[in-house]
Amino acid sequence: MFIIHILSLLTFILILGFFLKEKLTDCIPAAVSLLILLLYGLSFGNLLWLTDILAPLFLLGSGIFVFKMDSEKRKEFAVFATKELHTPAFLTALLLFLAVTVCVSGKLTSWWDDYNFWATDVKSIFYLDGFAGKYENVAAEFGDYPPGTQMMKWWFLHFSPSEFKEGLMFAGYYVCNLAFLVPLLERIKKKNIITMTIGAALLWLFPSMVEAFWMDGCCADFTMAVIYGAFLTAVLDREGHSALFYYGRQACYLMVLVLCKNTGAIWLVFGILFTLLYHFLHRKDEIFAQDRKAVKSGLLAVILLPVLTEGSWLFFCLMNRRVAKLTGVAVHMATGSMNIPDVQGQMVDAFVTAFLKWPLHRYSTAILNLSPLMMVILVLAIYALLGIRKKITGKDSIFLFLSALLSAAAFYSLNLISHLTIFAVETQYLEPFGMVSSIERYGAPFTIGSLYLIAYLVLKKENGTLGFLLCTIPVLLTADYQGSYRALTGYRSTTEEIRQEREDIVDEKAEDFLKAVGAGTKESIGRVLYLRDVSDISWVRNAYVSFEAAPVSVMYGNISGGTTDSEALRKTIEESHAGYLYVEPLDEENRELFAPFMDGTEFSYDTLYRITENGGRILLVPIA
Repeated sequence: MFIIHILSLLTFILILGFFLKEKLTDCIPAAVSLLILLLYGLSFGNLLWLTDILAPLFLLGSGIFVFKMDSEKRKEFAVFATKELHTPAFLTALLLFLAVTVCVSGKLTSWWDDYNFWATDVKSIFYLDGFAGKYENVAAEFGDYPPGTQMMKWWFLHFSPSEFKEGLMFAGYYVCNLAFLVPLLERIKKKNIITMTIGAALLWLFPSMVEAFWMDGCCADFTMAVIYGAFLTAVLDREGHSALFYYGRQACYLMVLVLCKNTGAIWLVFGILFTLLYHFLHRKDEIFAQDRKAVKSGLLAVILLPVLTEGSWLFFCLMNRRVAKLTGVAVHMATGSMNIPDVQGQMVDAFVTAFLKWPLHRYSTAILNLSPLMMVILVLAIYALLGIRKKITGKDSIFLFLSALLSAAAFYSLNLISHLTIFAVETQYLEPFGMVSSIERYGAPFTIGSLYLIAYLVLKKENGTLGFLLCTIPVLLTADYQGSYRALTGYRSTTEEIRQEREDIVDEKAEDFLKAVGAGTKESIGRVLYLRDVSDISWVRNAYVSFEAAPVSVMYGNISGGTTDSEALRKTIEESHAGYLYVEPLDEENRELFAPFMDGTEFSYDTLYRITENGGRILLVPIA
């Protein structure tokens, strides 16, 4: 079945290119965006299984449509398909997708944030064919995190519908990111294996100039970065495109951008301002002046569609009581009820040191390291130089310079403010290494987005060889080769270590729990309250158990015979919004805590109970 899904996507890309008269490498990110939005819509009704029907129907319908074309149109389509499918850029993109998918096939979840949300949540989506219901999301502390990056992961995971394979999850993540970068491959003109391999390798190395989190985990900030870069490029790349494609892909990119992460809203604002100011500066140009109605409609779509997309997710979260831990912290901060530690001086010192001196990819590399400040200066210098050398107009040079300067100033100020408030309790940011990690990761849309736009301009404005060298040399000088290799295949050296770590953390007691709740099956029982002794408080263990339990949602609690009474226990059960209860073996004296919730039977540990209510009283019913 996976072959049909792949062929249907390729067919859609081909049809999109033919009818809009676009290059296939430009259609790939647009098609992937539309696929993500389709899967997002289906997920609300747990209807992702419908893709197994829609994909073959689309292939069949496309075949009939082409067959019924008049002979001239069909001949034109055949010529277009033959030409575009054999271009070096498109072939390089396909080979890169295939190579990455094969290389990461054995990759396992290891990054803390993946265990906390990105891998655990997509595992739930995989088994449920969509979003979990009210009080049933598997990562309760990250409930309102948007699902945009999860959709392509699911699409790849569905290639193995009966088994959750982490390697396919990573394949979906990497291919999704690369899909937004492949328009840069269009500058490959020679169809030979050496040129195409070099182009693919450079594209893989390119993000490692300034960002490292994507190498080991499913970092959503990186996905936002490549989408934001593709958007900036799409705004400037207006010649030779129909209004539908020009504005359509901008809207699609921003719609997917806001679905990647909550902070996507910040970059949405930057993106909307960027396209509005660009249109204002070029409003008298022939390409914009000739059809004012299309321009107004297009800009309206670029603004409203992403806002509506963001609103749809927020409404879903509101209806299903999904909220993230940091969202709650932000609310407390806004209402003045949050106690912020007095570490502002240390935070500012760490921020200044990291911003001025530390390499953006955290670790020093053999040749050249770019600090955040050096990166900002480099971007501004290149925009100025492009104008001085008349590769772009003076008007565009000033526009890009000021846009980069203001967006950098705005973002890095927001980043510092967030560390002085929301993240003030997280001590890892008191050191430059931890701080630069935050600057690097959350600032990826600015750094990678700017580099993406610069690469597009240089490759377009300079002749082939010179443009290639001007883009290649900076990549080769600043890339994190070790990390790039580790992401692709070097991770295999630590696979057994990761497996062993899981076995050590998810102990026999946790295994008994997972077996009792039916973890890792399509028949999720919903949310379970998992109680243990007060001495067993481990956030790490909780995250690992939640990953293994998905799609079952697990809430955790602890019991102390000396301080916990039945009333406190009742409150814990109610606030968990769980439908089931499971308690690990505790001291015999603790067994009496559960007596008020039993209906004439003795409470047993290591037993799954359904939580029911009768006349305002909570009752526990054992599940055989």
